[in-house]
Amino acid sequence: MAVKGMSIAKKLRMLRDKQNWSQETLANLMNMHHSTISRYERGKSIPDYQTLLRFAQVFKVEKDYLIQELRPHEHISAAPGFIAKESQDDPDFTLIQQMLQTEPALKKALVELYLMPPKRRAFFADAIAGLIKVNKHHKDKM
Repeated sequence: MAVKGMSIAKKLRMLRDKQNWSQETLANLMNMHHSTISRYERGKSIPDYQTLLRFAQVFKVEKDYLIQELRPHEHISAAPGFIAKESQDDPDFTLIQQMLQTEPALKKALVELYLMPPKRRAFFADAIAGLIKVNKHHKDKM
């Protein structure tokens, strides 16, 4: 392959590991079977262009980071890193990012929440907001 750098298989595995997701979790996010994820990560299959675009959306990376290996004749001078698409200027995002790094159980629970159907997800989001409100109310009375 003319393009130097990491293979698609290695990139997908690295991105999944960075999120601390199981193959099953990623498969649910991608709406595919976990064995397909396994084949992609082992290099036994190569995702098509549309699937790579979906991976880029799920991992929140630039599409070129994943699709450059599909264009072996293009010369890429430097191997690009992946870039988060969220605004780093948002102070709430910074706090959330710090909390997710220190609370892996919360991160896993939020991924599970994301995978729920919209009505169920809304129910649990409201329940969590309610619990936090009750906690704050009781804390203020102490």
